[in-house]
Amino acid sequence: MTKHNILSHYRLIGDHPADLLIQSLVDLNGIEYIRSLFPFFSNYKDLSFGNLDPLIQDFLKVNSNLPASFDKKNMIRATDYYRNNQENIGLVLGLYSLPYCYLGADGARVLSFSARLNKDAFKRLVETGNFLKAVLNHDNWSEGKIFAICIKVRLLHASIRYFILKSDRWDMKWGYPINQEDLVGTNLAFSLIVLRGMEKLGLQADDSVKKAYINLWNVIGNLLGVQDDIVPENYLAAIKLDKEISKHQFKNSPHGSELTNSLMNAFRSIVPNEFTAELLQEQSRFLLGENYANMLEIKTTTIPKSVLSVYNKTSALMSKIF
Repeated sequence: MTKHNILSHYRLIGDHPADLLIQSLVDLNGIEYIRSLFPFFSNYKDLSFGNLDPLIQDFLKVNSNLPASFDKKNMIRATDYYRNNQENIGLVLGLYSLPYCYLGADGARVLSFSARLNKDAFKRLVETGNFLKAVLNHDNWSEGKIFAICIKVRLLHASIRYFILKSDRWDMKWGYPINQEDLVGTNLAFSLIVLRGMEKLGLQADDSVKKAYINLWNVIGNLLGVQDDIVPENYLAAIKLDKEISKHQFKNSPHGSELTNSLMNAFRSIVPNEFTAELLQEQSRFLLGENYANMLEIKTTTIPKSVLSVYNKTSALMSKIF
């Protein structure tokens, strides 16, 4: 079986245990009960499951175990790396990792089903940042809160899958909504692509950090319902898998361009002036590279590449000093 055939296989797989749970909850409590849970699923501070349906509480208990791949030293090293580089990683996440996800045409189609993602991109960006802070917080691992955090995301994904499949607007030729290929691809965007983006900014991590960061995100992927047989074993395997997924999924799509435009507009709405907005847009083009930036229809700006280069070198130097 070719690599593309293998990936096509994973596009037909969702998260069976979580999907079964959502169907059971609908059967018992009705569809509005699932809708009512969306705010709770997106709140990573409220981890109280006591008032929820017993089926959800049981699901949390059953899935509150770390996989064999978990390494405490790697967890500490990875969370320390995030804490020490939080601002730059946040920049890379918003300008590189998220648009990178939108390059997957069929995955972007799923995201475009959510009108809120386009209409309230800034809120979605904040929620993504809050998720990142939650799963890369050392205390949430040491205190066991990581399980509730990841179960929330896992059940949110399952709920979205349920509503999309019930909408009669989804064609299975696009794969299962939020399938295993898209899940592991997003995981790579939050791990490998973050490391790659940091390197492009002149802030390269050493090999021990790369190993730890990939390892911890593999564990996070496991807790989010990613199957073990598709997870890359190490940094080099992650690079290989990323190349395979990009060949399989990355292409021009109106959904990817629309999502990226909404993201750029979200940044534009919070920066103080047009120059800063253009600087961020040019930074996104730099991180993605000309080919991917053009695929997403990120417009060129008036900012010379030489100015961006000086800015990045200066920022990298200051980050290393302070």
